[in-house]
Amino acid sequence: MDITGSIKRKLFVILMTMGLLPFTIITVIGALDIIKEMEQNANENGLLRNVVISEHVTELFEKNFYVLHSMALNPMIIEYVKNPTVNHEVITDVLLQTNNIFKDSNLMAITGANAQQLIRTDGSDLVNISKRKHFHEAMSGNDYVSSVIVSMSTGRRIVVLEVPVKDETGKPIGMLQRNFDLSALQHFVQTQDDDEIYVIIMDRQGRVIADSEEAVTEDTGNYKFILDKMHDKKSGVMRMKIDNEDSLVSYSKNKLTDWTIVTIKPYHYILDLVYVKISQAAVIGLIMLFIIGAIAELLSDKATKPIIEITNAADEIVSGNSAIDQITTTSNDELAQMAEAFNKMRSSRDKYQLASQLDKLTRLYNKTTMENICKIKLKQLTEEETDKLMALYIIDLDHFKETNDTLGHQHGDKVLKAFAAILRKNFRPTDCIGRFGGDEFLVIIDNLPDIEIVKRKAEQIIHSAGNMEVDGQIAGVTASIGIAIAPHQGTDYDTLFNSADEALYHVKENGRNNYYFKQI
Repeated sequence: MDITGSIKRKLFVILMTMGLLPFTIITVIGALDIIKEMEQNANENGLLRNVVISEHVTELFEKNFYVLHSMALNPMIIEYVKNPTVNHEVITDVLLQTNNIFKDSNLMAITGANAQQLIRTDGSDLVNISKRKHFHEAMSGNDYVSSVIVSMSTGRRIVVLEVPVKDETGKPIGMLQRNFDLSALQHFVQTQDDDEIYVIIMDRQGRVIADSEEAVTEDTGNYKFILDKMHDKKSGVMRMKIDNEDSLVSYSKNKLTDWTIVTIKPYHYILDLVYVKISQAAVIGLIMLFIIGAIAELLSDKATKPIIEITNAADEIVSGNSAIDQITTTSNDELAQMAEAFNKMRSSRDKYQLASQLDKLTRLYNKTTMENICKIKLKQLTEEETDKLMALYIIDLDHFKETNDTLGHQHGDKVLKAFAAILRKNFRPTDCIGRFGGDEFLVIIDNLPDIEIVKRKAEQIIHSAGNMEVDGQIAGVTASIGIAIAPHQGTDYDTLFNSADEALYHVKENGRNNYYFKQI
């Protein structure tokens, strides 16, 4: 039997199969990743655009409310609401001059406590607005942005901004009103439109306030189904049919008005871009396949080449290189035996390496591993010169020794395992959690923008420890936590650890069951 020839042929088949692997990844699995990435980009861009529009709406109305509040505190206007028979011309002039601030001629009006308008800047008849919701909101002492209404004087779609006018005791005695013409908002929304997305704004009832695709009409139900799908969420992204077309819908609520801002991107725009990227990837994959085929042909002429490569790979495993993959083969020749030896070596190496890193009882990182991780993270923090923070927690279980002595070591082991589970639950998968020995634990979290999350995590640990149950009973332990913040309290491991240890000592000296760190 020509073993060398057999290995050559099988090697050629294996290498060609491996050549197909990157092609498959690029064209199939890669396509899924590209779709996911394009969806994520579309979602992020949609939500970002919503934020821009929401901030514009808020800025518009906050400016109006600021002016209205200033006028509502004017003693002349307060006196006029009490006695509308005096200073009528002066108050009218004040209201008209206020419109100059906004460079428009929108209606401003003052209404008394009986819902009867006292003055209007548009010269129309004074009306009773007792059935208007914004009047009742004002008489309850609230600022309010109305739903979309049609102006009785102009017939145009508006919203009413109102603030209460209060007497010296703070009791509402009337209302100061300014109408806001929605055409200005419609114009702004149209500037946010592009070829791939369109934007709509709806009021609380789902009526369209502004639409970047077409002029706003009286139709109140075109997009109300989007509100129904939101399930009272303030913001998010969902996929749904819009005008019989699959679309990504990014939505968010404006806090000031409670209006819903929606950005819609038809899904075919995402797929068009995905098709382009897949086509490019397919070309690359075919080139790679051709290259791998040529290499496989050359390698098949050298019977010993694969054996040497497997041997080298085994050497890499022994030296600790974790990037080497396992080899899979269904053959029964010498190459399969070497592959099996390779896989066993890899498996043994991984088991020993993992065992050397973990605490046997809790399966958390052990003391040596945590020290090495901390040193690596401190080096990264120093070299990157970032403004992010890193926190080192030393956590000690109070009263553990008494529990261990009273109920036995087996119960104590259960307490330690339960607390380890609490730490895993309270921290991110990227955070490093370890047992330092006995009832002492260590946690490292980095890439922190500020110290608020440090405080919050410490409070969560203390609360969870105090309520921790073992075998259906409260464990009877609490947690004392010393914290050090890098780089402020140290940029090397010993300094940072000593700072956290001093903080822990401070907690224990002051009653335990708490956390402490030096303010930065």
